[in-house]
Amino acid sequence: MLFPLEASPSLPVQSTPEASPAFKVTSHLFFPFDLGLELDFAGKGARDLFKEISSRKMTQLGFENHLYPEADISTQIYKFGVGLLHLSARMELTLQEAARMSCQAEQLHVGKRPILTYCQGLVEGVIQHASPYASYRYEKRFAEADLFPVFVMDQAPGEEAEAFIRQNEKALYGIVAGEPRYEALSAFSLQRGKLENYGYYENEMVLIQRFGAVVHSAEAETILELIKLAYAQYWSLKAYSFILDRELDDAQDLLKHLPPYYKFWRIPHQYQRFSTEALDFSRDKLAIVESLYSVSGSVPHIEADWHLNTLYSSIRKVFSVEDLYKAVDVKLGRIEEAYNSTREFLSTNFFILLDIVFFATLIWSIIDTVLLWNIAHHGGLP
Repeated sequence: MLFPLEASPSLPVQSTPEASPAFKVTSHLFFPFDLGLELDFAGKGARDLFKEISSRKMTQLGFENHLYPEADISTQIYKFGVGLLHLSARMELTLQEAARMSCQAEQLHVGKRPILTYCQGLVEGVIQHASPYASYRYEKRFAEADLFPVFVMDQAPGEEAEAFIRQNEKALYGIVAGEPRYEALSAFSLQRGKLENYGYYENEMVLIQRFGAVVHSAEAETILELIKLAYAQYWSLKAYSFILDRELDDAQDLLKHLPPYYKFWRIPHQYQRFSTEALDFSRDKLAIVESLYSVSGSVPHIEADWHLNTLYSSIRKVFSVEDLYKAVDVKLGRIEEAYNSTREFLSTNFFILLDIVFFATLIWSIIDTVLLWNIAHHGGLP
């Protein structure tokens, strides 16, 4: 997903006559991460901290024998508990080279460190600095590694965008779909995963799929921010889905090990365990629902711009944000239903136990009264 300039023998490369000319591009690489925290952005200390961790730094990117000495890196944190590391570098490369880069981002190095190791080290530092400003912490953090490349063309393709896309369809598909064997794709494959240009003007190109994007637009910076936001939302929902899978496992474990009414001596312990788990889930649910509102909400400054609003909606569809939102909502409902069922089961068994104790006590009281009456009137047992 980021970028060597040298061809790799293990990946297909077009012949020289068919290769596209080199373009000046700014290559961006996003590394998302789950903080495992809900953050409070209020207060001067928090604002100063976020400015500090968001400041741009210069670093050196390397791949094979190629070095890019003036790459920028910055960090962006969103209120819903997700952050993005953003690496960018200016370079000149062909579409075929960009396609190979898009499929091999994990082989990039920062200095002598692999890109994933470097990014994960930065993330741990960000979490440590942000922890004092957390309004809520999750017990477990979603920690998968993912890289998303965006290639912003600094110069126009030299022709109308649709014609450029048709002429370079396979290479562009390789970039946005992360397909290393893009040259071998059939017409059926290309038709099924047809590239859609979300550009507004004839010479504007915005191609994006789940594994990459290519952009040429006068509003490239704004489009880049929209991609970052939608990608962060996607990652946030994946993190919540991960948390809720664990919650669902805990709820199912509770249901599986609920004691029957005749093992009444185990009910108090299970009820205490259930109460603890249910309260933890309630706290998680409140934090998740609040964050989901932030995730699903619109972006105020683009609402009045039909172009950007339409583009933002399209980008969210690429990342299946709405579908993930619904899936998370369904999981919340199922877990709550499981806890409600558990509560009802334990309550019913508890009251059965109370009834048994009550009737046992009543019967014993009757027997005891009869015995005392016989003793009092007959001077002994009957």
